Amino acid sequence: MRTLLEPSLYYFSVIAQSGSLTASTEKLGMTVSALSRHIAKLEGDLGVPLFERHARGMTLSHAGEMLYRHAQRSIADVEALEQDIRRDVVQQARRIRIACTEGFAFDFLPTSLSRFRNAYPESRVLLDVVPSHVATQQLLSGEAEIALTFSMKPESGVWVRWTMSAPVMALMRRQHPLATRASLRLAELQPYPVLLQQRATTNQQLFDIACNVEGVDIVPAVSSQYAAALFQFVKWMDGAIMPSGYVAVANRIAQDDLIAIPFDNPLLQQRRLQVQTLAGRALTGLAATCLEWLIADLRRADIVGDGTASMPAAN
Repeated sequence: MRTLLEPSLYYFSVIAQSGSLTASTEKLGMTVSALSRHIAKLEGDLGVPLFERHARGMTLSHAGEMLYRHAQRSIADVEALEQDIRRDVVQQARRIRIACTEGFAFDFLPTSLSRFRNAYPESRVLLDVVPSHVATQQLLSGEAEIALTFSMKPESGVWVRWTMSAPVMALMRRQHPLATRASLRLAELQPYPVLLQQRATTNQQLFDIACNVEGVDIVPAVSSQYAAALFQFVKWMDGAIMPSGYVAVANRIAQDDLIAIPFDNPLLQQRRLQVQTLAGRALTGLAATCLEWLIADLRRADIVGDGTASMPAAN
């Protein structure tokens, strides 16, 4: 508190409480002469005596009483500020700021973070769902501590803490006529209702490029900005197929009686999932614990088996 309060005012309040320079020296760790100089300076600045000196000690003058009330209010304000700062430090240590794409937010993160929150109920998670490039931008700007994205190229200024293949796959019901195939050609989707995202996601971009390269024209039966809505169509529309990443639906496939089949087009195998943090800055506390928790859950969802940790990208 002393560092946030004008020193002479703090010394004055201690002397006013003790009623003696000598009695104040032990608390303040200063000599009588040093304290006298501070009080003399205050009195000189104000132009009035602050104490009435007696043989048995010092009592406040009328001006001293006014200044003492001001000092007490100032001390109370400083103490309140210090408490607010300490509370904010605790809250910051509990806060985990994550930026991710919709593919992660659909099911993987709600499932993983719910279990994390159950294990660490003091944590506070701030989850922002944005396009891939925005998630990385938020990491670089300090708005997020962890970013989960899908990428096809290295990113400067970030540390890729975990990366693994995230191929685009064909999501369908297990009763679908194509469900027994080991892999699918894009042309095989044409007789069936295909569900496509309208957003410019890496998933959609790769699918469009692959169709153009193969000369396959697929007109979607249903298109939407929201992958979660398309997922419901897969469950209930006969013959429906949705190009999707596996991690986005990994926890739902078994319980919803679905299956994800890879495409044989190499373009649809190029996408990689990345868990990013800011290069040169190590996470601490609950954020570090959460990072390891998320990576462990992604390891379990790694069907390709090529997951690995990487070093920070060069600036």
